[in-house]
Amino acid sequence: MCGQALDALDLSGCVYMVTGANSGIGFCLSNFLAARGATCYLVCRNEERAKLASESIMRETGSTKVRTIIADCGLRSGVLKAIEELSARESRLDCLVCNAGALLGERTVTAEGHEVTFATHLLFGSYFLTRLALPLLRRSPEPRVLFVSSGGMYNAAFPRWTVATATDPDVRYDGQMAYAYAKRGQVLLAERLDAELPDVKCLSCHPGWTETPGIEAAYGGAKRLFEPLRTLWQGTEGIAWLATARRDLLEGGAFYLDRSPCTKHMAGPFFSQGSFTQNSADEVDAMMKMLAANAPMPPT
Repeated sequence: MCGQALDALDLSGCVYMVTGANSGIGFCLSNFLAARGATCYLVCRNEERAKLASESIMRETGSTKVRTIIADCGLRSGVLKAIEELSARESRLDCLVCNAGALLGERTVTAEGHEVTFATHLLFGSYFLTRLALPLLRRSPEPRVLFVSSGGMYNAAFPRWTVATATDPDVRYDGQMAYAYAKRGQVLLAERLDAELPDVKCLSCHPGWTETPGIEAAYGGAKRLFEPLRTLWQGTEGIAWLATARRDLLEGGAFYLDRSPCTKHMAGPFFSQGSFTQNSADEVDAMMKMLAANAPMPPT
């Protein structure tokens, strides 16, 4: 980790784990890290896609330190498997990038009974994964966790638990709002974990509206509403900086776009700070309590 220009970085000896790494932002970031000498673990659900992604990165960068872990970040069992595999291979983790996600049009439940978007983005793919990774992170001289959120979180505060988890029978499922709730949850999670864990820097960030397979899958032709879209590297560059800059340059708990912290609310007149999307301390306490209850740590 250093404060050099990105193209001059030497990440030899550093270990990264990037979830959702077979395409889009995760793939681009993993390619960047591998090209600069890092050992990079790509966490992917699909073995074939993971193999293609890792082979592509190694071919392009010349790296021999790209590894794959096949795990579903929407499952408690999948996240446990990912950290068990990482712990068996590495003695430390310098940076965890929680990037895996989903945006579905219909309510879909995992094999463990949780709504997919919530479980993948927040419950297991961010909260539980970070908790499990802490022993490895604490062996790094400059550990950090990045939650790749989205500007979509500007549309909502974190709601009551049954709405966030799409378990309220009286509330019609809306995939866009389920995504916004989970992304807002990641921003709140970064704030709380950074305050709770002074030895681990926790941040949230977003890539802006970027040309990714996820945007294509979610919006199809309607993606033109968000044009001009950023290139994949334009969306990734700021996240690459957060993953590699000196820790003293980073504002813990902040929500970053590119290399700068930005406002977490745009609910007031002319997109000012506003209050509609703000959560009280008691509401965030309740969220953290429910995350812990629904993603219990394994016995030690």
